[in-house]
Amino acid sequence: MPLIHPVDLSRLLKETNIKETNSQNLQLDIFRGDLEHEEAPGNKWHKLQHHLKAAKQQGAKAIATFGGPFSNHLHAFSSTLKGSGLKTLAVVRGELQPQLNTTLNAVIANGVELWPSSRRDYKLAMDAEVVRTINRLYENVYWIPEGGGGELGALGCMEWAENIHRLDSQYDAWVVSSGTGTTAAGLLAYEATPTLHVISALKGAEAQKVEILKLAEEIAQKNYFHRESVEGSIINKLADKLFFYSDKHHGGYAKHSNELTEFMKEYAEDNFYAPLDPVYTCKSMYFIISAMKQGVWPYSRTLFIHTGGIQGWGGYSNDKNPFLSA
Repeated sequence: MPLIHPVDLSRLLKETNIKETNSQNLQLDIFRGDLEHEEAPGNKWHKLQHHLKAAKQQGAKAIATFGGPFSNHLHAFSSTLKGSGLKTLAVVRGELQPQLNTTLNAVIANGVELWPSSRRDYKLAMDAEVVRTINRLYENVYWIPEGGGGELGALGCMEWAENIHRLDSQYDAWVVSSGTGTTAAGLLAYEATPTLHVISALKGAEAQKVEILKLAEEIAQKNYFHRESVEGSIINKLADKLFFYSDKHHGGYAKHSNELTEFMKEYAEDNFYAPLDPVYTCKSMYFIISAMKQGVWPYSRTLFIHTGGIQGWGGYSNDKNPFLSA
């Protein structure tokens, strides 16, 4: 299957009552990032690659990172480093239960040592007590931020944007989901990225837009904009093409509204070959289809960037997953 293919809009747009909406002139394609790398699908491999290079340059004996009990990042981290010969450790938010979920069982099977952390300590990140303990017990630990974040994670996603753009440079808008904002910052930093719509899956993420712009500016300054004289502020140029939405979370992280649940069922009927994940991409796809139905989507060719995370359905009962029945 090609990495870019069209979304079937025939059923999704047929019941719109907005006269301005002309589905004949709307093209929505999906970039199947979830099919790129088997070990770390979606944005995960791109966010990890520069961290792994840095760990090697540092001569690290161990690599550690952070994540929740259903973390796509932890799953990709464990798969990517399986058989590397390095000690791998994961600080998991919240107390571990005797019966681990499918994500953490897979992480353990790949050789990662789990360290449970209270939510209060977890929030301290590198200042957490569990981090100090691990650094005392293991020699030369390289720490990857939660979600593969930071400048190195964003740099990998900027290179990802270049790869996507090479496949088709004629889109007038890209749509992507956001958790930490690292992927969005990387995509935004690439000089040829068109208008970028970023939909946060987190509740209370209003301030994240500023963080995305700051990180994008940092890596753009180092990798592109220094090549020639550019008039005006870099951050203003980036801000002009960024649209950030913090109110499309449907109740919060990993939560589903009734409208979102019904939408996923409808989407799955005609697009079962391109399943959405239950935390991020489902909400972004709902956003863009809703905007099209309301007649307020001004772009003729839109690319939806699938960031992976399909394994997240393991945290839901099978009857909640419309792609199984489809």
